[in-house]
Amino acid sequence: MQIISGIARFLQILFSIVVLGLSISLARQQKYGKVPSQTSYAAFTGALGIIASVIGIASLFVDKLRGVFTWVLDGVTSIALLAAGVAFSVALKGVDCNNTSTDGPTWDNPLISGGCWEDKDNKWCADKGVVHTRCVRAEADAAFMFLAFLACIGVLIVSFLTRRN
Repeated sequence: MQIISGIARFLQILFSIVVLGLSISLARQQKYGKVPSQTSYAAFTGALGIIASVIGIASLFVDKLRGVFTWVLDGVTSIALLAAGVAFSVALKGVDCNNTSTDGPTWDNPLISGGCWEDKDNKWCADKGVVHTRCVRAEADAAFMFLAFLACIGVLIVSFLTRRN
């Protein structure tokens, strides 16, 4: 059962690293305005997932870390990842990354556009290639948040089953 727990922890850390990396990438490419709160929260949950998985991996070797402490940490992490995934999905509003026309919903979405700047006469956003790349990254980030959430739930189940034995 420890092998299954190790695999679940590996998936948890892998998905959390991807979430953190994609979120930081989106934040660094923000051209105008502040980074959207969903992106910042996603980066936080990615880091939290990494911390939880490192402590969880350590708990495979240190008995005192097993039990309620890791259950609470993994539970909080899973809720945070689920909330981040839902927030990202809601903010994306079902955009189509293949339709990045300037009059479409993708263009004005701050998660995807990198921010826009406008004065009374004009509005500037990123070019089409950047918008398409950011859109794909944002959709991937949301998907990996849900995968990290599922990995956390798997870790909780395996941890609970091994503790009962």
